Amino acid sequence: MNRSDAKHKRMQVMLENSATYSDVEFQVGPDGESFFGLKAIYARASEVFSKMFFEAGFREQHETSPRVVVKVEDIMPKSFRQLHRWVYDMDVTLTWDTVFGILDAARKYMVEDLELQCRRWVALEAREAAGAVGLFSAAAAGQWFQWSQALRSRVESFGAAALAACPEATRQLPTDTFMTLLTSEDLCVEKEEEVFEAVQAWAAAANERGEDPAAVWQKMAESDVIHFPLLDVRFFAENVVLQNRLTQEQSLVVFVSKAMGSYPARQASLLARLQLILRDCSAEDATSIIDTILELRQENTYPQTLAHCLVQKALADYEHCSEWVSMWTELWGALRAEGLRDECVRATVDYCQNLFEEDPSPENLIGVWICPYDTLGLVRVLCKLNDSRKLAVLPLIKVLEALVRKAEESAPQGGCTCDPVSAATELAAHLDKIRSRNGHLTALQNLRSLQQRLEAMSGHRKEEMLSPDHREASASPRS
Repeated sequence: MNRSDAKHKRMQVMLENSATYSDVEFQVGPDGESFFGLKAIYARASEVFSKMFFEAGFREQHETSPRVVVKVEDIMPKSFRQLHRWVYDMDVTLTWDTVFGILDAARKYMVEDLELQCRRWVALEAREAAGAVGLFSAAAAGQWFQWSQALRSRVESFGAAALAACPEATRQLPTDTFMTLLTSEDLCVEKEEEVFEAVQAWAAAANERGEDPAAVWQKMAESDVIHFPLLDVRFFAENVVLQNRLTQEQSLVVFVSKAMGSYPARQASLLARLQLILRDCSAEDATSIIDTILELRQENTYPQTLAHCLVQKALADYEHCSEWVSMWTELWGALRAEGLRDECVRATVDYCQNLFEEDPSPENLIGVWICPYDTLGLVRVLCKLNDSRKLAVLPLIKVLEALVRKAEESAPQGGCTCDPVSAATELAAHLDKIRSRNGHLTALQNLRSLQQRLEAMSGHRKEEMLSPDHREASASPRS
């Protein structure tokens, strides 16, 4: 047994016998479920616990009983249980339903390494449709509105098809949240059947939410969430009329509207239409959608919205960033005849640079400074833009400076969710190649200094990974 295994075993024994080896009792949740622990172990985990138990002036310092009692009424036991395990150096299990409670607990008590694990898990989980929908649904159902808002745009980009394909993820969505999502002009909808199937899957779980399925369907029918006249005739007959989803009068109105051809198309923003074009396209087939993208060129805010969609698609498919940027070059060439080439190039380059220059909000859960794949993907996009002479060297140096600074600032807290060291290493290698060809460039004067700082950070990270305290959060999306 090596030293790491031995320490883990000792801590596991302490956790399993925490009621015996304890001088503090946390009474958690509305029913006061008890969690026993050692003040010294908790104090090691965060400054909040350290001050609570070992600094004068705190209420817990005046307890005279052998075991200090701490009441924690604003955290649920299932969330505190994972924090309790983390404090004792045990791995934790994160699920869609528990991660936000654990995240809130970690933030409240400033257990920064656990907060880091939660954020990293959410960022990676939200890259897939089921994960994004499941997390959004759990956040909305748990009334963590700041977290649901942070994930909403990602869910809208995956679209109604993702909602229909993930019934286990959508079942707990509150009615108002679900309706607002389905009526958003930014929701990607290829065909109305996707919306119907999303509602059908969600309504099937009405009993789990304490709702009446028939009442749920009636509310959906009356609120025009589903645009029934846009459904295929046979689909409408089989899935709506024969299933008595609408009254006879309502069904007749739909048939008349279809016969007259008087029903307008579903309203969709430029953002939703561009994302829909890009959503299911692979890098290999990227050039095949250029003509479809060009059809929308007369829309307002076309250059800026196109830039957002192109970059986000490349980040989602970060392993093929080079192919996507090559497609951009061909698209920009086609826009030259419309007089939009330079504006679209500038909008895309500016969008990329702004992603690195803007500090993320503490409430952000996705994005370049949050998800390591997004960070690495954007670095690859910038390098490819530099290769194609759309971006100078100086902005790349500034990005490298930002990445190295981020790595240094986050090191005391156990690192950063976006893994700036890996992204900076790849960017530094690209700049090193440029220096070997053009060593006289003034913009490259600070490169060696940045590389040395990066090497120091890389060495520190290797030591962390070898440390016996290195733990992980196991992935278990569904509760």
